[in-house]
Amino acid sequence: MPPCSLPLFRRRWPVFAFLTLALLVTGCDRPPATPQVDDRASLLDASRVARLEAYQERLRQDVDIYFQLTLLAKSPADLDTEALRLFEAYRLGSTTNGARGVLMLIDPVGEQVRLEIGYDLEGVFPDGFVGYVEREQMAPFFAAGRIADGVEATVELLVGRALGEVPTDYGGKTRLEHLSGGAGARLATPIGGGTRAKEAVEDRASFAAQPSPRQTLERYLEVLQRHIKDPELDLYTPSTREFFRQWLVTSAQQDNERKGLEQYLPLAEERISGTLAVLRFPVENRQASPYFFRLADEGWQLDMVVMSQLIGFNHKNQWFFRSRAHEFAFAFDDLHFDANGFPHRP
Repeated sequence: MPPCSLPLFRRRWPVFAFLTLALLVTGCDRPPATPQVDDRASLLDASRVARLEAYQERLRQDVDIYFQLTLLAKSPADLDTEALRLFEAYRLGSTTNGARGVLMLIDPVGEQVRLEIGYDLEGVFPDGFVGYVEREQMAPFFAAGRIADGVEATVELLVGRALGEVPTDYGGKTRLEHLSGGAGARLATPIGGGTRAKEAVEDRASFAAQPSPRQTLERYLEVLQRHIKDPELDLYTPSTREFFRQWLVTSAQQDNERKGLEQYLPLAEERISGTLAVLRFPVENRQASPYFFRLADEGWQLDMVVMSQLIGFNHKNQWFFRSRAHEFAFAFDDLHFDANGFPHRP
């Protein structure tokens, strides 16, 4: 199965990114004219729709969850009622091994969004988590007027949650008259109201470049833990600082990266060649992508720009190299990479 490559920082802040939390749909039980990404508002371009639908289909096959995304052209009288109506009309999740449908319903005119969750997924996506995703991921993107990017960024968070919570041997056979349990959350979110200014952290000196790459990554972990969004930290290379001045960073994205880094940092292996360094993790931990560093006069700095250019992620959030011809290749000379760029031990 070829990897799917979402936009810059898909996994980390992962751009997805992506608020395109999709709705799990049912293939043969739903109206054949209704696509998995039903963009009635015409906010997504054709290439993005195709990418999302391919991504959602892989999720259905591998995680047994059917995501459906619908963007309305007109505001309904009541979004909650409309979400339940569509969920039942589409029979979302009826072709999975249980009531495993998820509907993301976006009302751009009324500036609100609703996530509707099927019965068998209420433990995976409880109301508290759904509300958190809407508030900390979707709302910032919507406020910036970036609905399409927000959709994709949200999908990433939902996928990560599903992969972490759904047992690999799941074999549920739930069959219910009503596939939706009424779980989920609705959020009123202004569109295009502008983003918050990125506040400068008071103790910038604590986030200076460090004597070793590992120490730099430990400081970066603190950035994630404290939800620091200041782009001017000396912890970053100049090009990374410039990138973060323009890039939308959400607390939900930082939480997502923090969880993985807290888990895998003790396993990190440091490889240095001159002024370049890589901290990489055991190849078996396929969701733990490597970090790249450059040595400046001040110390070791994170190069997030090159990381985003070279590293992609598939629908299971597993990392791969988009190209093997790069200056950090020295750190991976003991590994074998397949035709799709995924690492393996010889």
